[in-house]
Amino acid sequence: MHRGDEVFITKSGKYYHYFDDDCPTSSSILKGKRQAQRIKEDEAKARGYSLCRHCAKEYNEDLRERGLRRNANGEIERAGCGAAILLFGLGAGVIFAVSSYLI
Repeated sequence: MHRGDEVFITKSGKYYHYFDDDCPTSSSILKGKRQAQRIKEDEAKARGYSLCRHCAKEYNEDLRERGLRRNANGEIERAGCGAAILLFGLGAGVIFAVSSYLI
């Protein structure tokens, strides 16, 4: 799981990479096989770098495992809460309707 606010960028790349050995590029960097610069993630975004697809996939999987997701604004929020409230609300309504009918 990615932690911290620093990322790797390579000289020739247009993507930034988290410090995660699940990404082939990050793995090469961490093993010393490839040169890279460490910068803040916000700075990488400001320079026009995009998150690499491997890192994005792993990051989203990690979020799902923790019960989180990214909303349309890119903010992290708890996943599934709306559905649980909807189902609970429907279930409570059905129980109330049935109990009212039986009385």
